[in-house]
Amino acid sequence: MKHKYRKGSSFERELKKLLEEEGFAVVRSAGSKGVDIIAGKDGKILIFECKSSSKSKFYINREDIEKLITFSKVFGGTPYLAVKFDGEVLFVDPNLLSTRGKHYPISKEIRLISLSFYEVVGKGRGLPNVVIHRQL
Repeated sequence: MKHKYRKGSSFERELKKLLEEEGFAVVRSAGSKGVDIIAGKDGKILIFECKSSSKSKFYINREDIEKLITFSKVFGGTPYLAVKFDGEVLFVDPNLLSTRGKHYPISKEIRLISLSFYEVVGKGRGLPNVVIHRQL
């Protein structure tokens, strides 16, 4: 379980650094459930739940996604599920996910509804997605 936590917290730190490099003020909520990162720049507020997996498919508790959506509404930010598969980072509007009972199935097919890092931070379409290979 500690390895799983370390992998997730490493991804959170990596995303935090990328956002800071784009000029965002960033707060990471270590050990959170539902909201891992809050970032803001020029009135734009982004709120992230981060998940990292070496598997091709995994599940996220419905409660975690609901907390992300609710918190974002109250805080006035835009929610994103940030998912890291094999170094590639994908960003998904959690409102677009479909549930299977108590869980949301997450697989690489979410690419169909995902945004790139540059789209999320407002730099537009057409730029390549972020691939994270470094360990922080």
